[in-house]
Amino acid sequence: MRVVIKQITKFFIIGVSAVLVDFIIYYMMSDLMGINTDVSKAVGFMVGTVYTYFLNKRWTWKYTERSNKGMVLKFGIVYAVSFVFNILINKYGLELIPDFNIDLGLTYSDGNVQNIFSIKGDKFLAFFFATVMSAVINFIGQKFLVFKQVQVDPKDETNIEVF
Repeated sequence: MRVVIKQITKFFIIGVSAVLVDFIIYYMMSDLMGINTDVSKAVGFMVGTVYTYFLNKRWTWKYTERSNKGMVLKFGIVYAVSFVFNILINKYGLELIPDFNIDLGLTYSDGNVQNIFSIKGDKFLAFFFATVMSAVINFIGQKFLVFKQVQVDPKDETNIEVF
């Protein structure tokens, strides 16, 4: 059980950083560059996928061999399934969640408001739900399909270096 908790923890840490990469690309492309949200979501997701493959392979699953075409193919299949769910959940989330903004600002005593940060809340929530579903699919797929043959030393309680 300890090994699974460590795997989930490492997967989560890598996943959170990958989500930041995904979200930054998604938001910049869709809001700042005016690119279609589906295309923006797809590009962000793909960049995050490549990022997570290499980090999870080495750190979470401790797989050190250079190349394994079967593993890359399985990883690709898991992420293709996850990709479809990610895009669809984001798309329908944007349709179902009412438009709203999340604003962070300062209100002065004279009533003036200085806006510091603003983000579209519906876009953020759709992204969040899509990401959570993808994370579940990806963890299960990696643990039981892609990296299932990798044996992790159950006594390895302290090794948390990435490389």
